[in-house]
Amino acid sequence: DPARIVYEDKDLLIYNKESGRPSQAVPHDAHNNVLAAVGRLLAVRGESSRLWLSHRLDADTSGLLMMAKNKEAAGYMGKAFQEGRVAKVYLCLGVGPQPEKKNFTVEAPIAKEGRRYVVKPKGPGLDSRTDFRVLEVQGGGRWRRPLFQASPLTGRTHQVRLHLAWAGWPIAGDRFYGRPDDDQPPSRLMLASARLAFSHPRSGQPLSVSHPAWPESQ
Repeated sequence: DPARIVYEDKDLLIYNKESGRPSQAVPHDAHNNVLAAVGRLLAVRGESSRLWLSHRLDADTSGLLMMAKNKEAAGYMGKAFQEGRVAKVYLCLGVGPQPEKKNFTVEAPIAKEGRRYVVKPKGPGLDSRTDFRVLEVQGGGRWRRPLFQASPLTGRTHQVRLHLAWAGWPIAGDRFYGRPDDDQPPSRLMLASARLAFSHPRSGQPLSVSHPAWPESQ
């Protein structure tokens, strides 16, 4: 959907990815993913269809996904993500008790066990840290639905989902780490990449791109 391109220049393209759509090809399907679809769109426009993913989002996560349009930008942004020079902000709707603190940090290693990722408070695992801020609290009754702003300072797989679940608020709609007794689960994972801030690969100037998290159309 061309309307979901929220930023584009001759080096970078940032797409507001739909929930449920893979970022890149998966073993059983190389056609229905964002990278391939945006490449086809560029080809229709008469441009090179070659793109490089600068980072990845889980298929169930929506929001800002960055792609590079040339090797130089790809190398620069790939290194920037690896070195933590890209500020990432996510919005996520948790399910759990009323939060006692407005701001908190989860710093706990993440490891892979079989096909699943788990938090290992005492290791072994890869060091990971996420800063959380409560923006508002929705609902009442047994479980509340706090809306969190999450800023991962490392880039581990499923990091925001794991850290928030470990802190006591699994993300609503999370089929892997969610709360099994959530009586009103949404139809999608309520996690979205909402802001990316970085230095531009060509100009070196600071750039911040943001977008609303989950419109009703998603």
